[in-house]
Amino acid sequence: MTRYKIVSLLIFAVLCLQGCANQSDQQRELAENSAFKIVQVNAGDSYASLAQEFLGNASYASVIERYNPDLLLSASPYIAIPKQVINRSAVFSNGYQLIPILCYHQFTKENKGRTRMEVPETEFRAQMKYLHDNGYTVVTLADVGLFIRGNKELPDKSVVITIDDGYKSYMDIAWPILQEYGFASTMSVYPEFVGAGIALKWQDVKKLNRQALIDIQSHSKTHDSLSRRPGGESDDDYLKRLKFEVVDAEHIISKRIDHVINQFAYPYGNTSPMLIELLQANEYDLAVTVERGSNPAFSAPFLLNRTMIYGGDSLDTFIRSLDTYAQMDLK
Repeated sequence: MTRYKIVSLLIFAVLCLQGCANQSDQQRELAENSAFKIVQVNAGDSYASLAQEFLGNASYASVIERYNPDLLLSASPYIAIPKQVINRSAVFSNGYQLIPILCYHQFTKENKGRTRMEVPETEFRAQMKYLHDNGYTVVTLADVGLFIRGNKELPDKSVVITIDDGYKSYMDIAWPILQEYGFASTMSVYPEFVGAGIALKWQDVKKLNRQALIDIQSHSKTHDSLSRRPGGESDDDYLKRLKFEVVDAEHIISKRIDHVINQFAYPYGNTSPMLIELLQANEYDLAVTVERGSNPAFSAPFLLNRTMIYGGDSLDTFIRSLDTYAQMDLK
């Protein structure tokens, strides 16, 4: 499929199949088949306004634009609105779509963090402003799960924001900025940290989980490395430890906040085939590492890349982490 293109014959064919002879000029929706709905273009329409009207979200303008070239919107009275996932692989003639997943930990109001894990408020605000001002769409980690399973198309320049551990600085500093821009985020917590001096309390986690733009998920029970221990560890001992870290954490978090836990952030990014099998057996949808890089639709759902964002990084460094398209001649 050619990127940003739909053959004009599609509109003609659908209109003919639906018998457009009896359509009135006043009708907005003219015809449809299983894949597309053909609608009349009105004065003042834009891809964003059409996406808001027919897809429920103006950010999905680029999804409509993929199947309708610019000339069509300006010169034709008709436009095709996709009704289902058309391009499940997000592969186009000149490359394929990528979804960067960003990973944060702590935040500080100081101009410089005590460690690289602390991102100053000024830097985080500048990063979110850049996303907002440059046409990025912040989608959820759950959206990425649907994307890599071929169940959802995502807008161009989609990005995911994740936060690990559950520091209180997220609630005090990052959350208000995310609210300001209407950006979603996923926070992965581990129960043995919740309630510590610099951590969120369970009532905080519960409050955050009630927010529409926040999803609370699991980061294990104790934040122990989930690789096999050096020096050898029997399969039975290793599986027992994995169940303690995965299953026990899931039960605690879901009971505390009454929320489905189906995503996992590996502590230190460490995983194994046995751990992935355990996650699958417990009906997890995906898991994220801390391997740098963005994710195509054909990514392994339990080995998703995530790029760490550090305090002191320049805005240019942040921008380089936003790789949303792999250019490649696939003709």
